[in-house]
Amino acid sequence: MLYCNNRSSVRDQATERRLAMLETVTNPELKTAARYTSPHVTGDRPAELRQILNPGVNLCLWQRPVQPEVTRELSGLRASHLPDVRCRTSPASFDDDVRTLLTQQGLDPVAYENWREDLRRLADLFFGVSGGRDVLLRLETTNDDGCRRFHVDRTHLRLLCTYRGPGTEWLTDRQVDRAAQAGGAPNECIIHFGEPSRFEPFWVGIMKGDAFPGNAGLGLVHRSPQIAGSGETRVLFCLDC
Repeated sequence: MLYCNNRSSVRDQATERRLAMLETVTNPELKTAARYTSPHVTGDRPAELRQILNPGVNLCLWQRPVQPEVTRELSGLRASHLPDVRCRTSPASFDDDVRTLLTQQGLDPVAYENWREDLRRLADLFFGVSGGRDVLLRLETTNDDGCRRFHVDRTHLRLLCTYRGPGTEWLTDRQVDRAAQAGGAPNECIIHFGEPSRFEPFWVGIMKGDAFPGNAGLGLVHRSPQIAGSGETRVLFCLDC
């Protein structure tokens, strides 16, 4: 049986939250050493995503606005339409790969023109940091919980964008008890304090996994949002390398 102490009862939680906020770099012009040592980089420019290659960074988050034309195209998708479909992809084959996945699920690619253009844009950003590694493309519509437990990916890099429904939940490094996480402890033991952060719809995150060189034991701790029974359907785009 696993036990954990509720350390939040003996911590100054206000102080902890202030410390956690200091981990996030929001100024796209900042060029100091903190830029390279802060684990989490956020901003409103796609160029922020390239900072994932910097040592010590395990999340780069592009906080972009919703695109109404894409939202309209995806409004009719049901959980059964894209039940975790995936394939290997490359810069040369990506457009055809997306069309093929949609067609195989009985969806007309022409009806998703704006979405496909946005997927292409995000893919190009990911290919730019993937270092020539093999890339796995995944499209998913789901009304289930997915990964309930906070975990670290065994990948080099992962791009995530939730186009509809709640986004991925994640923890700052100061919130995480990594020994508890690695030891299989439940979520309440993994979180030192506070609540998880969450990607908003259309936000784009690239997270570093434990397989990235020099990042073993330091990958971003995250999980899928809990939506089972809520009536919500998530539309998710994922690239792994």
